Amino acid sequence: MENEYQKILEYYFDLKAKNLSKSFLEKYWLGETEMLSFWVPIKNRIFCSESKDLPDLMFKKGFELIVQRGGILFTKEEYYALQNCMKIAGDKNFVLIENEFVRSTKEDFPHLRFKFPLDTTWEELNNEDENYPDISFETLFIMNKHFFVFGDSGKWGKYAACDYYHTPLDILGFNPELKILFNKYFQLSKEDEEILDWLPSSYRALIKKASIYPKDVPKF
Repeated sequence: MENEYQKILEYYFDLKAKNLSKSFLEKYWLGETEMLSFWVPIKNRIFCSESKDLPDLMFKKGFELIVQRGGILFTKEEYYALQNCMKIAGDKNFVLIENEFVRSTKEDFPHLRFKFPLDTTWEELNNEDENYPDISFETLFIMNKHFFVFGDSGKWGKYAACDYYHTPLDILGFNPELKILFNKYFQLSKEDEEILDWLPSSYRALIKKASIYPKDVPKF
């Protein structure tokens, strides 16, 4: 597994960033064998395998959709809200798998993929320092990647299009049985309703307006 992410470590010249990144990769890197045998079949139940990126429809038919303003992979509030949803959906782990069709790796990192236990804290997700430029910072906050985010329940997913032209979007999809749960935590504020105008036309009929996004989300 180490050889899979060695090229990532070669990117770092600062010793502290290299060591922090190595620790994070050792804990959370998703190996190719596990990804292909276990996680890709789940991904293909949630996302359309023939779709490459927006404006394609990324979710399978039958999933309810909510759109949010994108830009970074998670805010702290959104992460804990999603963690609450994952707990009720029955997930034990969740993954971040970068969309390989979006970013060229020719002179950059290999495409990123990570697996996290459900109870991973925000601090652990940020490798204990959300402002330090290691691989966790590169994953969560650098806006040149698109990610598939989903759990082992196969009941929900998030497509984070952080680099979608000038209108970065997050699209959440979930089984209808989880509609009340996701609507509780992920709704547009009045100020963000302009996001609906950013949507590719293929999505507009599928995503309905929501009302208020909760400002205070309880920590899981």
